Amino acid sequence: MQQFIRKIGVILLTTVLLLCLFDWAYTEVYVRSIPRNKTKYVLGLKDQKIDYVFLGSSRVENHIDTQLIKTLTSKKVLNLGIQGAKLDDNYLLLQLLIHNNVKIGKLFLQVDYIFNTESISTIVSSESLPYIRKNEIIRNHLEKSNPDYLAYYYLPFYRYQVNDYKIGFREFFSSVIGKKSKTDFTDGFVPKQVKFIKNNNFKLPDSIIAQNKVFNQIDQLCKDKNIEVVYFCAPFCSTVRQSDYIDKLKRKIPSLKDYSKTLDDTLFYNCGHLNEEGAKVFTRMLVKDCMQHEK
Repeated sequence: MQQFIRKIGVILLTTVLLLCLFDWAYTEVYVRSIPRNKTKYVLGLKDQKIDYVFLGSSRVENHIDTQLIKTLTSKKVLNLGIQGAKLDDNYLLLQLLIHNNVKIGKLFLQVDYIFNTESISTIVSSESLPYIRKNEIIRNHLEKSNPDYLAYYYLPFYRYQVNDYKIGFREFFSSVIGKKSKTDFTDGFVPKQVKFIKNNNFKLPDSIIAQNKVFNQIDQLCKDKNIEVVYFCAPFCSTVRQSDYIDKLKRKIPSLKDYSKTLDDTLFYNCGHLNEEGAKVFTRMLVKDCMQHEK
């Protein structure tokens, strides 16, 4: 019996040691490797000024042509739109920028149906997990917002196992060999193709929540740090914009710049995303409305 217990103990100890070794190896690779996502890119931005910073989901990443803004304004621009991102993701990235002493001339935050969501997404939160023990902003943010925080922080290698699709072996190996992302993070704009896919099943919510605490935190942080912020809603195709949701949203955010009904369907990739030509048209609208009179 004692021999059996001893063998079990050796197996358990070996397993724990291996998990600790894997945890250390993965973390060191992610900390030292080149950025392969926008979260890691933001972690490397320090002590600089960016005139215009755009935060949001794919409706920023696919819609804001940063190079066009640079050409029209001669300003420094960064598109931090991320596929599937929610307001909680935007809030974390904003905190990281401020913590890294990145001076933001004007912040643009895209708000639409995501106002109805206060929960975290699995995008930025999973991308930030390799740095949970090394970055106080990430640690404090996840402690408050992620129900699995204690397991992620204390159990060796657990965060990599649970989030394998984002920070598992495939991403680890790509980081080891220094494989670059297809996205230029200094720009951040990812255009969509020309074709229009009419997705009739997509629609805006019928109702709106009373308030969004994460939105309120973003708004308060911008006030505390004297950051000028522009809230805007990007265009939707004609079948989606028949909803009155955006009118309800404008009552929640009186300063919201509403572009939801501005563009023709020929400029869309699908009902929620513009094609490359549409992105250029929309970007020019934003420049005209929010930037062209600035020195």
